[in-house]
Amino acid sequence: MAYEQTKLQELVDRAVNHRWSIPEFQRGFVWKPTQVRDLAESLWLDYPIGSLLIWDSSRKVEERVAIDAQRPNQWLVDGQQRTTALCVLFGRKPYWWQVSEEWNKILKKYDIRFDVDAKEDDFFVVANAVIRNTKGNRYVPLSTLLNLDPQNENDQKALTELAREIKKQGLCNGMDAMEVYTHLDRVRKIRDKEIVTVSVDHELEDVVEIFSRLNSQGTRVTEADIYLGYVAVRNPGWVRDDFLPYRDELAEAGFDINPNLLFRSITGVGEGKARFKDVPDKFWEPGLILPAWYKTKVAWRTLLKFFREYGVLTNDVLPTEAALVTMISLINKFKGESYDQAFYWFLQASRLGRYSGASFSSLDEDMRDIQESLTLSEAVEKLLSRLRHYEDPFTVEDFMRDYGDSRFGRFMLYLLVYRNKALDWDEGSNRIGFEGLEVLSSFQPQWHHILKKKYLKGNDASGSVDSLANIAVIGPSINIRISAKAPLDYVKKYRITSEKLQQQFIDSDFINVPILDFENWARQRAENLAQEANTFLSELRNA
Repeated sequence: MAYEQTKLQELVDRAVNHRWSIPEFQRGFVWKPTQVRDLAESLWLDYPIGSLLIWDSSRKVEERVAIDAQRPNQWLVDGQQRTTALCVLFGRKPYWWQVSEEWNKILKKYDIRFDVDAKEDDFFVVANAVIRNTKGNRYVPLSTLLNLDPQNENDQKALTELAREIKKQGLCNGMDAMEVYTHLDRVRKIRDKEIVTVSVDHELEDVVEIFSRLNSQGTRVTEADIYLGYVAVRNPGWVRDDFLPYRDELAEAGFDINPNLLFRSITGVGEGKARFKDVPDKFWEPGLILPAWYKTKVAWRTLLKFFREYGVLTNDVLPTEAALVTMISLINKFKGESYDQAFYWFLQASRLGRYSGASFSSLDEDMRDIQESLTLSEAVEKLLSRLRHYEDPFTVEDFMRDYGDSRFGRFMLYLLVYRNKALDWDEGSNRIGFEGLEVLSSFQPQWHHILKKKYLKGNDASGSVDSLANIAVIGPSINIRISAKAPLDYVKKYRITSEKLQQQFIDSDFINVPILDFENWARQRAENLAQEANTFLSELRNA
């Protein structure tokens, strides 16, 4: 492991001139303009901004973009966001930003300027239309100052002339031209600030361990990230041209799946392994991983189609995503089956926290169960044998839990309401999750308090107002319009019929429930929901 103190201008040069590579799996630039501004201020105040992590690899690296003949062995694994932000501050396009038009838009959006006339914070600002149209030189583009080389005579003259112009414009009261020059020069010296780069040249297995333990100011680098880069080396263009675009395709369908989870589903399909270190090295070659990838995509499409039947239109509502890897493996091995029993397992595994502890160990066990099974029923039975699903039917208390603390409870409530073909509470008659006859992509349910907090006016000694029993599942449009009025008021105003209430397992006479009897009412609905949940699970189990 090597440490190097490198000036910021040199770091930017390395990014611009392609002396560093960016691996395919790195995400795009996601920082907000205020984050770039804060980075500039931190540098000006001489605050630390963290180190960059470089892998000095002897292996060929497959990059996110390939625009020239250079193939450096050094690739920036941790610190891309900060490095891109530094390039923005200098106004210099890094090699990985191919499209000049897009880069020009970035420079306009992240136009950071130094307010020479500011007497206190904020000295650095994100330029808006007003600032850009301000006459004179009060707001100096930071890139103007950072690109003035103190060793260049013409640049020195330019900074001196800028200081004089600022004084002529009546700015910087209390300073003479020389003091204004010093004020500007302090900003220019940001270019000479040094940042630590940490380089490692270990073998892949050691690098994975190093990166998996590392936390930084940016995104945590995971084991899957490194293996994605490793696979990209052996399959040029695959991550960039197929893997990531398919992930985007899933996101458009409502399932914004973490690339690491999607990648892990490939090893589950191809090798029945959850741990990458247990996957044989030959699997990463095109002849094995590409066929496994094709099967994985087919399984994901099948899973999404199956989920839609039960109203699962987005992964946002799921209580856990780790179980998706197991579902994909089941679907891949047992094609063309009814997956109701597998969904029963999925719900129970989510409810009972199958992957909440040592998730890799649990996934390994489940992968092994699937591989050793001859039928879907046999596989599901083996998976269920690791859960105490028979011992824990739903009870009243499950639905008396705080809806904010029970992700699975919200999911189950939504499934029950969707299964009951509930209509939304708008004046129209669209079913929850639908627009007319079409299923809405990425429908996100809204959690509506049936009896509002303000209406109860503190008459809720048990704290049941936030219980699942007091929650209805409705669409976003109507949810924002129902106020804190008494139930009778909003039920009448929006013409919420008895049928619509009953579809949510709400007695039509709830509008007449005395405030002091709220807890009894809530417990009665919780009992109804528990019975419905147990019936639903029983139907799935016996399908």
